[in-house]
Amino acid sequence: MFQLLRMCAEVTYNSRSMGPGILFRLAAWVAILIGCGALRAQGGLAASYIYTEASLYDSAATLKSGERFPAGAALQLVAAGRKRALAPGFAASADATVSFDAQRVLFSGKQKPGDPWQIWELPVAGGAARRIVLSKEDAITPFYLPGERIVYSRRTPAGFQLVSVALDGGAPLQLTYGPGNRVACDVLRDGRVLFEADHELFTVYSDGSGVESYRCDHGPRRRGARELASGDILFETGGRLARFTSARAVQLPVSLPKGEYAGPVAELSPTAWLVSYRPAATAPFGLYNWRLGEALPEKLLAPSAQAVQPVLVQPRPVPKRFPSALGDRQGANLLCLNVYTSKLPIAQGSVAKVRVWARSDGGSPTILGEAPVEKDGSFFVNPPSETAIRFELLDRSGKVAATEKGWFWARRGEQRVCVGCHAGPERSPENAVPQVLLRSTEPVKLISHGGVK
Repeated sequence: MFQLLRMCAEVTYNSRSMGPGILFRLAAWVAILIGCGALRAQGGLAASYIYTEASLYDSAATLKSGERFPAGAALQLVAAGRKRALAPGFAASADATVSFDAQRVLFSGKQKPGDPWQIWELPVAGGAARRIVLSKEDAITPFYLPGERIVYSRRTPAGFQLVSVALDGGAPLQLTYGPGNRVACDVLRDGRVLFEADHELFTVYSDGSGVESYRCDHGPRRRGARELASGDILFETGGRLARFTSARAVQLPVSLPKGEYAGPVAELSPTAWLVSYRPAATAPFGLYNWRLGEALPEKLLAPSAQAVQPVLVQPRPVPKRFPSALGDRQGANLLCLNVYTSKLPIAQGSVAKVRVWARSDGGSPTILGEAPVEKDGSFFVNPPSETAIRFELLDRSGKVAATEKGWFWARRGEQRVCVGCHAGPERSPENAVPQVLLRSTEPVKLISHGGVK
């Protein structure tokens, strides 16, 4: 490698006496070697990266409202083969996210051991940290949004919920509602926020509208998801890595060496990932460079403590900025085109009504009301916004034909159209006007919008 670099230097120096062809060939070889990860700084990758170091780590804790780092954690920056503490004045630090220009870092931190987790920002080059979020409750997993905003997960009585706020302060905007824990994973290039909840991965726009399951396949528990340059979503499930691709409606396993993996993963190139990996459950997670298809990952960092949450310190494209389409209306207008377009076995013509449930302030399920379902399976309702709701289909005798298991919500002034009930992301609507809109363009209002008690 050093001989190759020396040749490049010599050729550059003597370029007047040598033809341009050899210059081109050597430059191409250097580019290939860099892309393959062959050019490295001493003791590690040429790329700088940040990771979280902790003696104890429970990746599933947040989905149970627990503590991922019960014995504390510390962010470490590795650059040019040297490691240094990124936030040395903090009792605990984790969840690093690098800004789009790679100049700043967002992270979750505790100044004192008894403090709640809060959101902080500091320069990558070093300097004083400034607090972005001050709350009496834990605030974790921050990510940069376009337009100098961030999104993070805040602990509430109902569980962790996603919240957005401007970097320079201002009123926070809650994006998710309902029971359970919702933990931010990434901000996709199309501007949506990717988050995990229960067993599913979900997306929501930066104004809290358009929430939906990424695949709705009710597969195994998924954590630590990240979007790759290809647009695939890579995540950890059961100690292994799997991915969603645009061509398939179900997850695809990644062929990996034996051992256990902890998400998230940092993408070094289309064929190389920086992964948290351990060959046996008795060993701590270390950081490894794994080139797709190779038999074993290359050890970069194997400390006595757990090494997780790697993130590269390099510029990246700014995601698209989502233009909110929320209107100035009470509640939300929800239109279903055809309840019979479903993965569930629902007999054609069997459904007469839709019943809408909500959760009261005390957490109890409450019936908001019912609306007719037309012969073509369409219905149009206006439930309260910022409230956890779910649908239930009733047959002509009043018995339940199908029921939604989970809860979702809509923002004030939001208008949403669904293809069917549990239709799946691979379905597209028929080119027809739903009968419910031929009867009336006014949705059935299910409750006064003063709140659900």
